[in-house]
Amino acid sequence: MVSIILPTKNEESCIGPTITKINEICHNPRIIVVDGNSTDRTVEIAKKYGVEVIFDHGLGKGEALRCAFEHVQDDVVFLDVDGTYPLESIPDFIEALAEYDLVVGERVRFDGDALPKLFLVGDALSRGLFRLLYSSRVDNLSGLRGLSRQAIQEMSLESDDFGIETEITGKAVRLGLKIRNIPITYTARTGNSKFRPIRDGIIVLKAMFRYRFKNLS
Repeated sequence: MVSIILPTKNEESCIGPTITKINEICHNPRIIVVDGNSTDRTVEIAKKYGVEVIFDHGLGKGEALRCAFEHVQDDVVFLDVDGTYPLESIPDFIEALAEYDLVVGERVRFDGDALPKLFLVGDALSRGLFRLLYSSRVDNLSGLRGLSRQAIQEMSLESDDFGIETEITGKAVRLGLKIRNIPITYTARTGNSKFRPIRDGIIVLKAMFRYRFKNLS
């Protein structure tokens, strides 16, 4: 079984449509919303749709995902609920997990104003540096991914923040796990982004170097 993980914090405008769409395209999906102490109606709406809701400790996206990974014992697909990722691709990720340890939504196209130009430059630099350090072309910042249960156990994830995707990607490469890239289009988000370019960019950079040279044995 594959559980679909939706990390949220103040996403009342899009959590309902996201759950509705997943229910339409997936057969009887198990959806878990892991919430970071939302102050709007996110949790209320999620519960209205009958999905599981759990809570993290408010430390960041990485801690939210780690809480969800501990809660379930399945393979997982996780994604942001802000409308940036193509929900219709989820079945492809579920199917790929039958063969691969990590499935990454490789952002090959950015629609319109999906990202400001400064963010696009930073994104390209991040991916280029990752490829240089790890000798592997994987989108280290993509927020749409599938992970096998075995991969989760092998990785012993640590990140509490936006470094989690880079940690997952770096450890997967260094552990020799089977990785599949699925090309996707990234679109403009609904609501305000929680990503802080300078602070979170530094976090990602530190994670990239840390997990390149950290002893994983």
